[in-house]
Amino acid sequence: MKDNITIGMDLGDKTHIAVALDGDGNELDIAKVVNTKAGISKYFECYKGSTVAIEAGTHSPWISRLLEQMDCTVYVGNPRKLNFIWDGIDKSDERDARLLARVCRLDHRLLWPLRHRDGQAHADLTVVKSRDILVRTRTKLISHARCVVKTNGERLPSCSADSFTKRCEEHVPSVLWPALEPVFRTIAQVSEQIHVLDSKIMQLCRQQYPETERLQQVSGV
Repeated sequence: MKDNITIGMDLGDKTHIAVALDGDGNELDIAKVVNTKAGISKYFECYKGSTVAIEAGTHSPWISRLLEQMDCTVYVGNPRKLNFIWDGIDKSDERDARLLARVCRLDHRLLWPLRHRDGQAHADLTVVKSRDILVRTRTKLISHARCVVKTNGERLPSCSADSFTKRCEEHVPSVLWPALEPVFRTIAQVSEQIHVLDSKIMQLCRQQYPETERLQQVSGV
């Protein structure tokens, strides 16, 4: 167990820079860590039980969960509160990692640590985010179709997004149909997938998050 070791790790997209300090604050190691589960596990194999400081970002949720499984104590710093790290004139990945380690060793509260959701909650939230991106995609496709018809001197009737293909298909000028047919087909398919995710979300609410029933009493939620 390495419970007296503090490691600061500056997270990148492909690789990370890790700086390890011993109990007296001396540097034990400076390493480049490959940004994969295997790469991180290999590096921290000899640092199980250590204290690790990272910044919140794209990869911090799964990395923090992985390190906690290796008995590490992980502090995920809030980047908005860490001006002293990213606002330096001599900024580098190694410097950032070293500062994370030294600040964490001094007092982890100075990192203003965040707590990520657990793996299951993260996966459940992804269902909601996937629905959101599909809704926004459908909105853009519908806006495109309306704009194309409008530039031809005509307009598609007002209707809900769900009923768009049925209500508006017959109003598309024949000269524009070859260009808009794929758009209409895609809108219909996206709408179908949105309904699938709606059902999954309702199931999650009933089975995993019953407290959301109160929120759904508010119109529009």
